[in-house]
Amino acid sequence: MTAETVRPEKILRDLRELWAELGRDQENGAAVLRACAMTLVVLAEDEPDAEGVRRTLGVLMRHHPSRAVVLRASEGAPLDARVFAECWMPFGGHQQICSEGIEMSADAANLGDVARLLVPLRVPDLPVVLWCRGARFFSSRYFDPLFPLADKIIVDSLAAPNARGAIAVIKEMHSRGRRIADLAWTQLTEWREALAHVFEDCPEKPGKVRDVHIQYGGPLSSAVLYFSRWIERAIPAARVSLEAVTTGIGLSSVKLSGDGLDLTVSAVSGWIEVQVEGKAARSVLPAADPDALMDEELSILGIDPVFERVLLD
Repeated sequence: MTAETVRPEKILRDLRELWAELGRDQENGAAVLRACAMTLVVLAEDEPDAEGVRRTLGVLMRHHPSRAVVLRASEGAPLDARVFAECWMPFGGHQQICSEGIEMSADAANLGDVARLLVPLRVPDLPVVLWCRGARFFSSRYFDPLFPLADKIIVDSLAAPNARGAIAVIKEMHSRGRRIADLAWTQLTEWREALAHVFEDCPEKPGKVRDVHIQYGGPLSSAVLYFSRWIERAIPAARVSLEAVTTGIGLSSVKLSGDGLDLTVSAVSGWIEVQVEGKAARSVLPAADPDALMDEELSILGIDPVFERVLLD
């Protein structure tokens, strides 16, 4: 489509024609199952990033079918749009399941017009999720017109050059009434679960903790800051300290000590290892890739009260 033909009614008509074509292409005569649980708008950084988004959507659609809108916004880019479908066949099945998508390019300075264009493209009565990829969310106001469209906004503060500044931006967005999630927090799930399981099995241990020593590799990240604040909230009597180490990136280990207590949780070659009272246990530490993190975050379309408490304190 050209700028003159990028109209909501034209895009919706193209989607209807796409579904009709998919139905005609079925060799065995089985109908195509159209699946949709939300509208997912993804702000890609550039063309190579948009290609990566398409691959990620191919994975996400299987658990979170949606009408996806992949938007490439850059200064001076012409307004253009095309439709596509992501299809898969469940193992052992004979019917294709498909979700639909719209790929758009637009001038970043004119996203107010794009926001008005997107309003009728949302799937009625279903939530709208806006996924802002990369660091531009934390330094540009270009995307502000898109925020009122979203029931939930997902960002990744690990992409920002300044961790504390990125968290400040997220707090400011929350103060404006936006429901916002951060993939830097999402990747802490296994670390938090490891400690939570120990405390569930031994509920007296949190009261014994006096010191918490957190080690991390690389620059101080938002994930490390979130984790330390979560510990401070969970164990308010403990003194929390941070130490940079020369190996790895991100959280390396957390040691809790106190009255007869010596507990360490550490990352070891793709595992989370918990050592307490001379015993050790391991669980898999999933790779922190966008597919897995987004899969988890799209499962929580409501408020994450723990994250909000950590963010606002």
